[in-house]
Amino acid sequence: VVSTQSTGDRVKRKWAEQIPEDHLEVVAMCCALKPICSWHLENLVSVCRERCGGQGYLSCNRFGTFIGLAHAAMTAEGDNSVLMQKVAKERLAMFKPQSTTPVAENIATTDELINLIKIRENALFMGLGKALKAAGREGLFETWMLQQNESIQSAGRTYGERIVADEFKSVVDNCEDGTKEILQDLLDLHLASYVKDNAAWFLTQGVITADQSKQVTTEFDRLCRVLTPQALNLVESFAISDEMLSAPIARDWVGFNEVDNKGELDLF
Repeated sequence: VVSTQSTGDRVKRKWAEQIPEDHLEVVAMCCALKPICSWHLENLVSVCRERCGGQGYLSCNRFGTFIGLAHAAMTAEGDNSVLMQKVAKERLAMFKPQSTTPVAENIATTDELINLIKIRENALFMGLGKALKAAGREGLFETWMLQQNESIQSAGRTYGERIVADEFKSVVDNCEDGTKEILQDLLDLHLASYVKDNAAWFLTQGVITADQSKQVTTEFDRLCRVLTPQALNLVESFAISDEMLSAPIARDWVGFNEVDNKGELDLF
């Protein structure tokens, strides 16, 4: 949430201050970020509902509302998968490889994790470009729509994740000392999560070794342990008011369940 929020702010600034030469880039950024945010919302709400047991089923606790909102966001103003096709198409037309460095022995660092995301972005777009070139004009439609869909989706999403990584790192580098440490841990957790989730690609492509993949998993687990005690503080940092929460589970859930309210009555 923190990573996509900071990137959303950047995209809004880019949109407001754009010049004609930047228009296609800004559109691609918008089209990439919207699916990433809505997919993240759907996953976040589903996981939170599961962790709340039976309380998560009650309509008064509003999980159902936000699951519905997530699904609406995943289709409204462009189905997410269709938008990723647009992102891949737009980026492929103006593709310039990201600057990368040889993979270091220790990849569980901020710079190395970002470097891996850029390596994947470059490889996916270059591979997609080669496939389309080989197909020629006559085979373009079938190749794009029927043969390269997974590569298209992966390329578009990796471009979006690279934007998120770059912007979040910029925020951390320029933040106040009091919040820098915890934001750095959040950044590293976000990066490690992406590489861990896509470890199969990095391994099968020979980008990293099995031992390096274990480095990322170990770092991911360590960061989870470090950040867990800060979980409530991180949630409270959004300063969401009780009126906006409007759900017993987020307020006095003990008092709400002291009587037989059948879980659906608004007692607040």
